Amino acid sequence: MKHLAAPLLLCGVLLVACGGSEQTTPTETTTSSTHSTTTAAPETTPTTTVPQGTTTTVAVATTITADPTWTGPVYPLTGLPALDGIPAEPALVVKVGNNSAESRPQYGLMSADIVYEVRIENEKTRFISVFHSRLPEMVMPVRSARSSDFDLMGNLNRPLFVYWGANDGVDGERRSAENRGIFDSRSASGSGNQYFSRFEGRPAPYNGMIEPEVILGSAPDSSNAPHAVFAYGELPASAVPALGVQWSTPNRDIAYVWDAGITQWLRYQDGYGHLDEVGAPLAVDNVLVLYISYRISNADSNSPQALTTGFGDGWLLRDGTVTGITWERNFAADPWTLTDDGTGQPVTLDPGTAWVAFAKIGQGSILGPQEVSALVD
Repeated sequence: MKHLAAPLLLCGVLLVACGGSEQTTPTETTTSSTHSTTTAAPETTPTTTVPQGTTTTVAVATTITADPTWTGPVYPLTGLPALDGIPAEPALVVKVGNNSAESRPQYGLMSADIVYEVRIENEKTRFISVFHSRLPEMVMPVRSARSSDFDLMGNLNRPLFVYWGANDGVDGERRSAENRGIFDSRSASGSGNQYFSRFEGRPAPYNGMIEPEVILGSAPDSSNAPHAVFAYGELPASAVPALGVQWSTPNRDIAYVWDAGITQWLRYQDGYGHLDEVGAPLAVDNVLVLYISYRISNADSNSPQALTTGFGDGWLLRDGTVTGITWERNFAADPWTLTDDGTGQPVTLDPGTAWVAFAKIGQGSILGPQEVSALVD
C-alpha cells in the first residue's frame, strides 16, 4: 500500500489541555527544493476570478511504492523515499471546506501528505490539509480558519498557513500564534490576498482557490522543511483484520473501507463514495481515529474547538487491519506518539498518506460485513 497516489474497542479517554511549549522534534538532514506536482486544474489568473471554461485537463498522480531497502532521505510527513531529496520549503497547510455538497468535489486533497478532519459548527467537519512531498496545481474550496487549527500546526516547524478569512476573535488567535512563530499565514482578507482567486464554475463561498506552488513561493526565506509528526514502520504485532471504520456525528457520517485491490482505505461520506475532482475515490494509506474532547471556542461561541494536546485512546487502520492505540502529545510542538493500548509498545504508521479523524468518545465504530456491503454495493 505505501502509495503516494492520493488517496474498536472503545475505551475511556482522559485529555489534558496543556499549554504551548517551545520543544522541538529532530530535524531532517537532507534537503532540496524539488516538489512533485500531481494534479492539473483549470487555468487561473492572479485576479479574483477565473476565465470561463468548460474543459478541465487533469493528470492523475503517479503511484510510488516504498522500497524497503532504501537508506536515503525520506519525506518527513509520509516516511516514503525522497528520491530527489527533501523539499527545502515549509509545509503548506490549507483549510479546505467540507460543510455541504457544494464543497465537493474538493480539489487537491489526494496530494496531501496528512489531512486532519475536525468538527465545526452544526456538527459538520472541515479539513486541515498538509502538503509537502507533493503539490497539486490547485486547492479548492479554501475556507476560513477556526480555533482548532493553530495547535495542530505547532509541530510542523513553522508551516505556511493558507485560509480564506476569519472572524475577529479567531483572527486575534491567529495573530497571537503567528507572532509566537508557530506559522506564517496568507489569507484572502489579509497578507497575500493576491494569491487567492474564485473559480467561476461554482458559487461563493465554495469556489475559493489557490495555486500551491505560487503561494508557497511567498514563504519567508528563513522557512524550513517540516519535522516528522508521526513515526513510520512495521505493522503492529497486535493488529487484527478490519473491513473499515465509521465516524458519525449528528450531521455527518464518515467511513473508510479497505480496498484490497489498491491496498488503501476508500473514504465514504454520508453514505456515498467521496470522490476527488476527476471522479476518483479519495484513498489513503493510514486512517487514524483519535478520541479527543471539544470545547466551545473562546473566540466564537458557535464553534467547537478541538483539544489536541494531552492523551487519549484511538485506532490506527493500516494494511487492512486495526490496532487499538493510545495517543499522546503533551505540547503543541510535540510530534504524535502512538502506543499499543494493550502492550504499551510503540505503534507506527505505514509509509504513505494519513487522514486523521478527531472524534468524540462514542462516535466511532468498526464496520462489519453488512455495513460495508451497504456502502459499497
